[in-house]
Amino acid sequence: MRNPNLRLDDLVVRGRRGREETRLMNVKVPSNVLTRIDKVAASLGATKTEVVIAILNEGLVTAEDELRGWRPPPKPVIPKERRCSVKNCDREKVAKGLCATHYQAQRRAHQMA
Repeated sequence: MRNPNLRLDDLVVRGRRGREETRLMNVKVPSNVLTRIDKVAASLGATKTEVVIAILNEGLVTAEDELRGWRPPPKPVIPKERRCSVKNCDREKVAKGLCATHYQAQRRAHQMA
């Protein structure tokens, strides 16, 4: 398998290596991006695949750094008087004391009958 930690700096300083195990991943790339990847690969003496892997790795490292410590925002607490009347449902009521899901389910049940 190709070096999963390959970076652009690695392509600049290293020489060619032997054949590595790969997997095919078919991805559509805009033509202007592909042209830029071709230019970078040619200037570094690397394959387009190596350049793409290096770019993806650098982007993933940046994303992981920015997401470190991230927590989803807290779920809003809906006061009891505004909650759906169905047992164990914490969603906000919309019509006839029911949330949108339960209201639609009730409407469909009445249409079937």
